[in-house]
Amino acid sequence: MKITQEIHNKKATLRLEGNFTYTQRKAFQEVLKTICTDHVEEVVIDLSQVVFLDSAALGLLMITHRQLGADKRKLSLAYPQPTVRQIIELANLHKTIPMIESGVSSLAKKIA
Repeated sequence: MKITQEIHNKKATLRLEGNFTYTQRKAFQEVLKTICTDHVEEVVIDLSQVVFLDSAALGLLMITHRQLGADKRKLSLAYPQPTVRQIIELANLHKTIPMIESGVSSLAKKIA
């Protein structure tokens, strides 16, 4: 999985590409640790290029949501593909973590 980050006005956007599974947990946690030292108030995880996520990734997203919330920071999930959205909804994660559904991410626009 590839992770691209962009920080703008205390808002960090992490764009994930590929499969988000147990094996990518350390890389994901390292990037989060790095951006959380930059006085970031909001983290948006752009899922537009994620084709699959497993239960470990769902758990990691929930843990991240709780940790950021404890620090008075926000977490949002953005632009999931239909399969990924279905996995998130089956796990009821969309009821806890806000989802951004419409539009195209700024990073995706830059790459296109």
